[in-house]
Amino acid sequence: VRAAWPKGFLVVPGVRPADSARSDQKRVVTPREAADAGASILVIGRPITQAADPDQAARAIEATL
Repeated sequence: VRAAWPKGFLVVPGVRPADSARSDQKRVVTPREAADAGASILVIGRPITQAADPDQAARAIEATL
């Protein structure tokens, strides 16, 4: 998509850390893969909101970028 729309704002849902469950997502991508593919915004919900320590979960994901 980035090649076809180089200046576009790309929001990527279904982003999951490599060690996270897929849950009900049919297609998932890691944060690093999404960023490398040109994502502008990563939508990462349950791996953060349902973590025992959401702040630490978000920081761990950020560290992979």
